Amino acid sequence: MYTAGSILYFTPFFFKNGNAPKNKYFIVLGSSGDDLIVASLPTSQDHVPNYLPKKHGCIEDSRSNFNCYYFEKGRIISECNTFFFPLDTYIYGEQVDVMSKNLLNSQYQTENKDYIKLCNLSSTEFDLIRNCLINSASVKRKIQKYLIAGAHRTAAS
Repeated sequence: MYTAGSILYFTPFFFKNGNAPKNKYFIVLGSSGDDLIVASLPTSQDHVPNYLPKKHGCIEDSRSNFNCYYFEKGRIISECNTFFFPLDTYIYGEQVDVMSKNLLNSQYQTENKDYIKLCNLSSTEFDLIRNCLINSASVKRKIQKYLIAGAHRTAAS
């Protein structure tokens, strides 16, 4: 379930900061050891500064310490050639986080009830996202280290 590149949809996702649970996309970006996974909760909230051009892919502005990966709505991003986000969607570098696989497994036990495995990112899209995050000064160093260490998709479940 938590293989690097997996696109999941949690129904609902329980936020560790205590925010109200809601249905949420979840992209696995890597793992570290047996318990930690690096993941993103993509959002449709647009926080891209107006002065930056917006096209599908990495948006980086070192002067303003801004980083995100932008998914253009309707653009297929999966290896199964069927998945796309229905709205413009963003992964913000500063929001990528490390999560406990054991905790996630205890909260989301039943596929198609607690979560849906949608597809995997295409290898090209996966590499572009990882490179975008690894090469950004706005992404936490520990996240960058985990992404570098987990450069290859793993078969962790």
